Amino acid sequence: MLVRLSLTATDEVCGRLEQLLSAEERERALRRLPTVRRRAVVSRGRLRQLLGRVLNLPPAEVVLQTNQHGKPGLTGSLAGRCEFNVTHSGDEGLIAVAVDRPVGVDLEIGKPTQTVDWARLMAGTIFGEAELARWQGVPDSQAAAAVLDAWVTKEAVFKAVGTGIGDRLRQCELPSVIPRVDLTAWAAPVDCQLVKVSPLGPASAAESGVGVTLLSLQPTWHVAVATTAARCSLWLTDFESVLRGDLPLR
Repeated sequence: MLVRLSLTATDEVCGRLEQLLSAEERERALRRLPTVRRRAVVSRGRLRQLLGRVLNLPPAEVVLQTNQHGKPGLTGSLAGRCEFNVTHSGDEGLIAVAVDRPVGVDLEIGKPTQTVDWARLMAGTIFGEAELARWQGVPDSQAAAAVLDAWVTKEAVFKAVGTGIGDRLRQCELPSVIPRVDLTAWAAPVDCQLVKVSPLGPASAAESGVGVTLLSLQPTWHVAVATTAARCSLWLTDFESVLRGDLPLR
């Protein structure tokens, strides 16, 4: 399940969501700039509401723990009940939820400032040698989009593995073609063929690889979803629908 949500909220709503956070999360949010703090509060509060629906628990009883690489997960008696991952770009967010396997999702919304010159600068930090050679053959009109697609693909893969990215983006080599799925909200689940990518991580993850696909959701959005499988079924909904009880995981 892929859930779309907005990170904008009134002061009243933001205050209510903040009460769902742990003391550590509230303290961490206070150290951020006001706009970033609000997004963090809304994102984590909405996540608890969503997981509460999935687990049939009050949101305040959803206990989360962040691993050493910064990836949050369920802990205690809730560990293993479901897997999830969160991403946002500006005020737009996505939460991916899976019942039986790790999942990673990443979103970047394209900006007018992401020009060909920007793409050339970023390409050297994202692509390995073989990837860079392929990218240099891309027309200038597609250069920034190709960089963003590769960026979210690699981010999603590392987030699924849960080991953190560090400086390893260039070492995670993508195949020449990444599948792309046109996902329409509130349509039937879409069966997706994933392409295998082997990130540099724990031996078990590197050996088995992670399957990933790009998603077409909005014209300027660059989205990728990754999981430890060769195929997956993707279903897109919005946060309000989930709160009304529309849960395909059950």
